Amino acid sequence: MKRSSQRTQRGAALAITMILVSGLLAGGALAVYLQLADTRGAQYVTESRAALYCAEAGLTGARDFVSLNVAQWPSMLDTDTGNDPDGYPVEGDLDGDGVNDWHVEIRDNDDERSPVDNDATIDIDARIFMVSTCLKYPDTPRSVLELISFSGGGTNYRNQSGQGAGGSNNAN
Repeated sequence: MKRSSQRTQRGAALAITMILVSGLLAGGALAVYLQLADTRGAQYVTESRAALYCAEAGLTGARDFVSLNVAQWPSMLDTDTGNDPDGYPVEGDLDGDGVNDWHVEIRDNDDERSPVDNDATIDIDARIFMVSTCLKYPDTPRSVLELISFSGGGTNYRNQSGQGAGGSNNAN
């Protein structure tokens, strides 16, 4: 009788060992899964922030082009891409790899007054939105917009301009 009880005890010890090893393997797999998910989350946050900075760089890179081409705003706003000025939409490469990282277009603000319906292809108040989209991070797309207002060149009153513009330091 001793032999059969020893076999049963050995079988029970093997079953308990298998259950413990399986539990430890499952716990290890869960720890690896949670660590990978945490790493993916941190990478998403990093790319999202970089995509926001990339879109902001697009605004900075396109600001001169948009402000120098105010007379071309109507052709940039209409739906006919054939009459757009050279260089529009404005695109740029941040890292020098030959692939555009950001893309900037302009959009009209809602400037028509009631009862006239808003027409996005016509600018009335010399204000438009520059919309910059980061293309570098397709998994975390980001766009930033900025309201641009054009108010003309103004007048330079030489003797009231202080030391700049050839002024007389306000010594009238």
